[in-house]
Amino acid sequence: MYWLVSLLVLCTVLEGLLCFGVATFSQKFQKQISVFVAAALAFVTVALVVRAWEVWLWTVPIIIYRLINLLRVYERRLPVSQLRTVVPRAFSWLVSAQILIVLLAWYVTYFGHVLTFFDCLVVAQLLIAIILLRASTHTWRHAAVLDKPEPLTDKELPALSVLIPARNETDALEKCLQSMIASDYPKLEIVVLDDCSINRRTPEIIRSFAHDGVRFIQGQVPDETRWMAKNFAYEQLAKEASGDLLLFCGVDARVEPHTIRELVVLLEARKKDMLSVMPLRAADKDQGNSLLQAMRYYWEICLPRRFFKRPPVLSTCWLIKRKSLEQMGGFESISRSVNPEAPLARKAVVTDGYSFIRSDANLGIYSDKPTDAQYETSIRVRYPQLHRRLELIAFATLFELVFFLGPIIGLLFVANLAHAMAYVALWSVTLFLLLTTYGLVVVGARLTDPWYGWILMPVAVVVDLAVLNVSLWKYEFSSVEWKGRNVCIPVMQVEPHLPKID
Repeated sequence: MYWLVSLLVLCTVLEGLLCFGVATFSQKFQKQISVFVAAALAFVTVALVVRAWEVWLWTVPIIIYRLINLLRVYERRLPVSQLRTVVPRAFSWLVSAQILIVLLAWYVTYFGHVLTFFDCLVVAQLLIAIILLRASTHTWRHAAVLDKPEPLTDKELPALSVLIPARNETDALEKCLQSMIASDYPKLEIVVLDDCSINRRTPEIIRSFAHDGVRFIQGQVPDETRWMAKNFAYEQLAKEASGDLLLFCGVDARVEPHTIRELVVLLEARKKDMLSVMPLRAADKDQGNSLLQAMRYYWEICLPRRFFKRPPVLSTCWLIKRKSLEQMGGFESISRSVNPEAPLARKAVVTDGYSFIRSDANLGIYSDKPTDAQYETSIRVRYPQLHRRLELIAFATLFELVFFLGPIIGLLFVANLAHAMAYVALWSVTLFLLLTTYGLVVVGARLTDPWYGWILMPVAVVVDLAVLNVSLWKYEFSSVEWKGRNVCIPVMQVEPHLPKID
């Protein structure tokens, strides 16, 4: 046993030298030593799990992410300047986490504190469920449009531009424009940018609405080393717009005739510079259950974001004052951000200039995003949402496994534990709170069937874990295709045409 632990320590030392010397060793040497260390690390981990699973089994997820970190060194896909920062940082956090897990597991196992550990774990799971429910109800309540501000006259309403970037869009764009041109807002212009679409249908659809006042803009090809294509499209739209207010919408957005007027009245009444809206699922969609979009909404609502000055924000429909956008530096200041509305919201919330609101039947903002588009969006945003940090993906994965799926796993195997009925009671309460939190968001946004969809939370968590790690893998070792473009180039700052390494 001791020789296996010694071998693990030796592997860790070699791994540390490799990670911290990623910019000094030759590439060929790095590839060779990373393969050797990875193989040795995998072998030692398996041997330790076989010999003492009760201690070492819990470190397997951390080992997997350590192997992924070594693969970063082997592939050397990122610029060396980035590798010099991200690889040692991930190594330090992952090794520290593994040491803590081993010490805790060893102490619990060999000093007979298994029941005490389970007691603490169950209490922690219950506390996390309570915190998430409390944060969700707080955000949900404050996001409601309960106040009925005094309506503004047509003369008092400011000029507004609806700005829609479109690339390779067909029916969704047509439905979006049909809902926009039906608006009763008096000082409205609608500007649509054709973002270098490959198909002919997109510009044809835009031009077909010219007689309804829709303005067509031919987008320019972005410099992918400096710009996310979506942000560059926003930048072009903002420059072409003439309104004092800018309403950015995705092609999946649907609005009622009175919606834009209601948004502007709400913005002015609350004295805000920016609004972001959580839409309802489109009424004409089959009810079904939208797991991907559900988890995106869930993470925006359930976290106690106000303590970290990171407000919830969604991209389907958001409104901002032109003057405020310019004061924040425009889109050029956030040219590589996957969700450009998020950093703008963070800047606005500092001066109490931002509100997140959820649509209802009266406000009338809907989303009509198909499942394949939801998947592409989830892959595109999940890894950047965690700051493209491997160690944060590892910790988020462990968090979801322990605190979301842990109570369910515990209930399945509770018969093997002493004081089983007490654990059943606590885990049942925890699971009820988790399901309630999930149901509050997804049923409220019409993303799931109200009769049974809320119990799909465990399935949604498994799907979210898969998407989270697929997003990590694609950004680090493959490509993330969105609207026919490789998002990895501006986000990860990889070379557009990276040469193959011999």
